[in-house]
Amino acid sequence: MNALPAPPGPAHPAPHLPLTVTNIVASVTVAGVLDLDDLARVIPGADYNKQRFSGLVYRSSSPKFAALVFTSGKVNLVGVQHPDAVAPALASLLAVLRTAGVDLVPDPQPRVVNLVAAGNLGTGVSLLKLAFALDLENIEYEPEVFPGLIYRSETGGVALIFTSGALIVAGALSIDQAKAVSDEVRHLVDRAGAWMRT
Repeated sequence: MNALPAPPGPAHPAPHLPLTVTNIVASVTVAGVLDLDDLARVIPGADYNKQRFSGLVYRSSSPKFAALVFTSGKVNLVGVQHPDAVAPALASLLAVLRTAGVDLVPDPQPRVVNLVAAGNLGTGVSLLKLAFALDLENIEYEPEVFPGLIYRSETGGVALIFTSGALIVAGALSIDQAKAVSDEVRHLVDRAGAWMRT
């Protein structure tokens, strides 16, 4: 028995949805055990209150980022808005730690552990129709609790989809992965016929 031919696809594949990176979290080990009380005394502007949070918080305005520094020597860089800005943020932090007398590990290598990006699908989405069409194991949709549909992507990452067509991708490890998640969402909305036409 012959299979039916696949329906023809678009003449040109749709371009990736434009996404704006809103936050990157990168993790790196910069030293062995750190004395956070001592660092809080010698680093101007450092915030350390172990009753509120177990790490020291250091904020930089140029380049703009915050560093969460832990006793273990692990650091999370947060608030970075482009993957290319991770290295300059780390270099800035290392200079501050070096000046504070920290014995740094040679050549620390940061890795992105969370990238958050926002975009817009261009038109509204019927979230109820989309929820019915998707595998319930991959979604959460409780409009009385949260106004969006949460989709756990097969590509990795999570998409928050709103009726307005707004889309937030979180948990991606790269811009390419965030784009793959947004492409997956567009495909699912297409397949479910969940676009709201005006």
